[in-house]
Amino acid sequence: MRKLLRTTIVFMLVLGICITGTMSTNAQVQSVPNAGVFINGKVVSGINPIIENGVYYLPFIDLAKILNYNNIKFEEKTKTYEVTDGSTVIRITMGGTQAKKGNEYINIEAPRWINETPYVSLHAGGAIFNSYITYKKENGSIQIQNPATKYEVHKGDTLYNIARIHHITVDELKKANNLTTNTIHDGQVLNIPTPDSSASKGEMEPVKEQEPVKNNSGDTVAQQVTKILEEAKKYIGAKYKYGATLAEAPKLFDCSSFTQYVFGNSGVQLPRVSRDQASKGVSVATANLKAGDLLFFTMNDTYTDGRVAHVGIYMGDGSMIHASTSKGVMITTNVMKNSYWAKNYLFAKRILQ
Repeated sequence: MRKLLRTTIVFMLVLGICITGTMSTNAQVQSVPNAGVFINGKVVSGINPIIENGVYYLPFIDLAKILNYNNIKFEEKTKTYEVTDGSTVIRITMGGTQAKKGNEYINIEAPRWINETPYVSLHAGGAIFNSYITYKKENGSIQIQNPATKYEVHKGDTLYNIARIHHITVDELKKANNLTTNTIHDGQVLNIPTPDSSASKGEMEPVKEQEPVKNNSGDTVAQQVTKILEEAKKYIGAKYKYGATLAEAPKLFDCSSFTQYVFGNSGVQLPRVSRDQASKGVSVATANLKAGDLLFFTMNDTYTDGRVAHVGIYMGDGSMIHASTSKGVMITTNVMKNSYWAKNYLFAKRILQ
């Protein structure tokens, strides 16, 4: 009997079983050798997957950082993680079957909590990070298509929900997959039409929202605009970092931490990420832009979910000052005629009025 018990314990240790929190006591977890992570065919890092009952899981924090979601917060009481790359906020809770991305909910396989470490399945990681993630048995690697042009259906998904989180129409989704009915099944892989090939412009919902901002300045609007532009120009040349924290400013910014920092130093409180900033102020037609307005863009080469992905400050005379991924804080002249930004432009909002 003792020999049998000792053998069982050794077997469990070999499998790396340590079940806590949201894990089932009957689950069997197996460690997997360190796997190379390839993004669009190029090796970028390594990661340590696990297998639970035949399903591959990846350490959530490592995956988030690999995909540039560098701003990570953890709520111990609820075992909830909140991460951002500066464009949108993602929240997942250990054991939860839905993740929140911005103001939208995504069906996922419940994240696992093992050895005080959060893990997400390949499906969940792909769904929340706008990537398509697979395990390649031939070389034991994790393959990531980023941004995703494919989506793996999960239990509870509908064509409507999948279309909604990618900001396309159901008809566009059905056409891309030659579907004649609305029936889909768990594990089915769907093609996601790219924004460039879609009639949908992208995430336009925030243009309808008109939430006010807290403005602690006693200056006139004209004085505030002048201060904001003077403040913004101080940081030209500062480097870019996805998910940069305010503690890293003014040396490092992402697009929305830059606008938050600059406006904040002038007494105007903006939310942290570009999607939430887009819900503030009032909509402004392109022909009526004024200095100090915020310009919002999608970035089709980085995200295929049509999200509000970038924000900059209009300076007047067609120029925009912003933190760009390639050059950091800079001024782009004739922004509405720029070949890249013009095709990704969504809308503008007036914060100061």
